[in-house]
Amino acid sequence: MRIVCISDTHSLHKLMEHELPKGDVLIHAGDISNKGGEVDVTNFIYWFQNIQGFDTKIFIAGNHDFCFEKVNQPHHKGDYDWLKNLMVPENLAQSDVYYLEDDFMIIERPEFSRPIKIYGSPWQPNFYDWAFNLPRMGEEIKSKWDMIPDDTDVLVTHGPPNEIRDFVSNWRQGDMNVGCELLRHQLDNRIKPSLHVFGHIHGAYGAVYNKETLYVNASSCTEQYNPSNKPIIVDLNEYDGQIIATYVEE
Repeated sequence: MRIVCISDTHSLHKLMEHELPKGDVLIHAGDISNKGGEVDVTNFIYWFQNIQGFDTKIFIAGNHDFCFEKVNQPHHKGDYDWLKNLMVPENLAQSDVYYLEDDFMIIERPEFSRPIKIYGSPWQPNFYDWAFNLPRMGEEIKSKWDMIPDDTDVLVTHGPPNEIRDFVSNWRQGDMNVGCELLRHQLDNRIKPSLHVFGHIHGAYGAVYNKETLYVNASSCTEQYNPSNKPIIVDLNEYDGQIIATYVEE
């Protein structure tokens, strides 16, 4: 099963410098927009729905996609009815599109002896008080990671785990790793997915193996918000009952 990974398109999806490679599953790891406005989000959804050639297309929200967090807040009741209408699961599924927010989906394919479980979550530690931010090292964010099933094969989060494709170097923060420590602990000790796809930190784009997991920072935009990073291709195969993710260079 070939998985094509993108993230952090920030409403520049139609300006991406590289065409989407062929694949079976397309994953977008959040920040589909700049601030979650109706026009930006609607344009993305229509674009994503009309992408051809994939059996399944999955996306999550990111810290720029405010509307996906606000739509469920009581004091915003009615403000985001446009999003509810846009995101009717049955309508999205007609175009093979699935939105995951602290939830999973199952893909069954003949080359695997069992279903493949894909889990998506938008949360990350506080980052300039944007959407889906929770206090670093707090119980709230720990509770989000506790929800991830042990048998997750492919994990999609917006933010990275600590010290894996999460390094930033700029005048605002200096040089530091900004990924989530509690997510990293869960990945190392409990979840152990074959593939973990994320974005959020544009400058840390790329893929790396750590233990039995392939970690992919699929940020499509550079730090300068130029959508010039290539989509990252991953092949998921089964060997002797074990699901293995392989980074494919093209």
